[in-house]
Amino acid sequence: MDYPSEWQTEFTDKNGKKVVFRPEQSSDLEMLWEMFSTLSKESASNLLPPFTRERVEGWTSNIDYNEVLTIVAVVDEENMQRIIGSASLKFNKPQALAHKAELAITVHDNYQNVGIGTALLEHLIGIARTKKLTKLHLDVSTTNERAIHVYKSAGFSIEAKLCNESIVNGKYRDEYRMALFL
Repeated sequence: MDYPSEWQTEFTDKNGKKVVFRPEQSSDLEMLWEMFSTLSKESASNLLPPFTRERVEGWTSNIDYNEVLTIVAVVDEENMQRIIGSASLKFNKPQALAHKAELAITVHDNYQNVGIGTALLEHLIGIARTKKLTKLHLDVSTTNERAIHVYKSAGFSIEAKLCNESIVNGKYRDEYRMALFL
């Protein structure tokens, strides 16, 4: 599927590893499943369950960059490409909501704390600006302090606390609704 060349870029993490950011493609299924299925229990708990291979297959079989734009972070390891992060913008179709998009980011545990999440976030903010969006929003667990710090550092602020917003591992979880005005 064609996409604007500026959606693909390179980034060097704090350890000097080159990471390519590019839009998700249907051929990414196996690499995406490998990334998501090997997340730690803590990282996986930040995703909305149920998290299954069928769910990942759905993402890669119905790619429409006008509905959801997913940027993957790809590294070359031992002459093999590996997806180590995923970030998405989910666009709204109703005209009254078309000015904003929902943002989500996941970085594999083995690649956290080296700037990849922040760089993915900045890349998506740049894309949102070129698409003339005026607001990005996301929901994050109130206990996910690392993500909250990254979002606040990028200019997001907490709009609301959503009590008992989701059920993870049989327990209610509170979330913050955070937003960035562009």
